[in-house]
Amino acid sequence: MIINTVIPHLDIVPSNQDLIGIEVEFVGMEEKENRLRKFIKRPDMDYDFIVIDCPPSLGVMTVNALVASDYLIVPLQCEYFAMEGLGYLLNTVKLVKAQLNPQTRSGWYPVDDV
Repeated sequence: MIINTVIPHLDIVPSNQDLIGIEVEFVGMEEKENRLRKFIKRPDMDYDFIVIDCPPSLGVMTVNALVASDYLIVPLQCEYFAMEGLGYLLNTVKLVKAQLNPQTRSGWYPVDDV
């Protein structure tokens, strides 16, 4: 559900409890990696930018976001475990680019803990 905000030209689609079982629902579904891309590429979705905030996991929702995206920005803390997780993410991005969305561009910008 798209919600209009008081800020002009800014709409949001908040998460809800229905996403809890999405991993299970998508098992066996054809083209499950393209569901979000098909949704945001509809003609009635007339937005200049869409920001997709993903959970820190490499599940089906994150893969959907990678497939739907033209650009990828990963905020990253400069800590050991964050850097180790980055390796897994980079492998996933390579696979997505090779098999599902070759147009995705990425940039890595370290951020400080605030």
